[in-house]
Amino acid sequence: MQPFIYMNLLEKLLNHYDLSLEEYEYLSRPIEEVKLIDPNSIGVMARIKERIFKAIERKEKIIIYGDYDCDGISATTIMVKTFELLNYPVSYYIPSRYLDGYGLNVTNTKKIAAKGFNLIIAVDNGVSAFEAIDLANEKGMDVIVVDHHELPEKDVNAYAILHPIHSKVNEVVASAGHMALYLSSALLNRYEPYLVTIAGLSVISDLMELKDYNRDVTRLAIEYLKKYRFEALTNLMDNEQINELTLGLDIAPKINAVGRLVTDTSINRLVKYLTTDNTFERSSLLSWIIKLNDERKELTKAASEKIDEEIDTTEAGIVAISDMKEGLIGLIANRLLSLHNKPTCLFTYENDNKEILKGSMRSKNGFNVIDIINMNQDILLSGGGHSSAGGVSINIKDFPLFKQRFNEYASTHPLVDETKGEIELSLNEITMENYEIVNSFSPFGMGFKEPEFVVKHISTRSLQFISFGKHISEPLSMNTKLLGFNMPSYEVQEHQYIDIYGKFYLNIYKGRKTLEYRITKYKESE
Repeated sequence: MQPFIYMNLLEKLLNHYDLSLEEYEYLSRPIEEVKLIDPNSIGVMARIKERIFKAIERKEKIIIYGDYDCDGISATTIMVKTFELLNYPVSYYIPSRYLDGYGLNVTNTKKIAAKGFNLIIAVDNGVSAFEAIDLANEKGMDVIVVDHHELPEKDVNAYAILHPIHSKVNEVVASAGHMALYLSSALLNRYEPYLVTIAGLSVISDLMELKDYNRDVTRLAIEYLKKYRFEALTNLMDNEQINELTLGLDIAPKINAVGRLVTDTSINRLVKYLTTDNTFERSSLLSWIIKLNDERKELTKAASEKIDEEIDTTEAGIVAISDMKEGLIGLIANRLLSLHNKPTCLFTYENDNKEILKGSMRSKNGFNVIDIINMNQDILLSGGGHSSAGGVSINIKDFPLFKQRFNEYASTHPLVDETKGEIELSLNEITMENYEIVNSFSPFGMGFKEPEFVVKHISTRSLQFISFGKHISEPLSMNTKLLGFNMPSYEVQEHQYIDIYGKFYLNIYKGRKTLEYRITKYKESE
């Protein structure tokens, strides 16, 4: 019999993430040691700076052309605020999802030219805007592209392209807001804490891998938000704790809600909200944002329940048509993916046109959305995105063929479980000290998932329940507890012993900290 080898939680986590002690010490190094890259080391930056400063010197008209999601709003905000700090007035435009569609287009390029602009800075779009950029050139306007989307086979004819891969910044794809931060720093010759925080928000909201420079900017963003408590962002928080969940689950969904619901160009008020120093104006805009987010939650919940009753879950993938707004179908597709663990494409009608369908795809490792886009080029009216999320539009007559191809691909490309397995704990390891060890590995996100734990062989008769037996709430000490929502006593206590799976969660209420082991599921012990 081999002797039992006790491992402390740090050792368990190092094994879980396949990290050496030296690698861990680097990724958890003190925040004051975290340094962002020198933006002037990016080869194309000198050309971009020269053009922008020439525009300022000549008093040219500059417009920032963004996108309607949180990353696009973030990138636009960073650029608008940067020019404000340079004391140079610029215009900006966030296109409407419903009126303009995604990206710089010919129609809006004509409007921009008619207003006498000389320079367009396209952020979170542009790498595929061939016609629009060619037209801009014909009209005597230069276009600087700050983007991160998948590169086409040839470059657009832009004045310059700032892109994580194209510009050889890093092998890990960054968000557009993150790339805009480098341009901002190059122009200001410093990193502004507020703009770093906005960039970190864009990394989390756009589900970028939390590796290398993405991780560094996110760590700094969280630290700056704790330190400076920027009012535009703290107003959007739901609780006192500040971490990556604050950015991804509190702030980003509220910003995204506006672009999902408003059908006019009032989405541009979001940039005003994030850049204004006028407290009254910010308060008014905040009420508008919160109201739209509440509406978004109600609509999404109702639509998800309705569609879930209608779809055929026996197929390899989920492909369906909804009557919801285009801006909500991505949320619903993501919910269906989570619920059924199948790649999903949810379509809706383009505005009131019953002949055109616009679809939103969601997937995980193993099923590449880009492959679906490429194999349907003969029927797609438009398409683009990342490996795990994308958008397409098709004629309704092509829906059966698209669905057939989607399911055929799904049947041969099953989703790959990204979890690394649970880390086994004992009840006496659920402590504040161990929470701090887990937290030292944060931020968690894409490519670096939060660890899940399992505590085995818990006697169900020893568990306490609250709310008339509806929830598990078992104190472990003065400041730690087990908490399992919607786990009624009559179901749990059908078993004598159970294994409880969960995560650490620090609950801060009126300054008091309580460590909760949040139970995500339980199984009868073997």
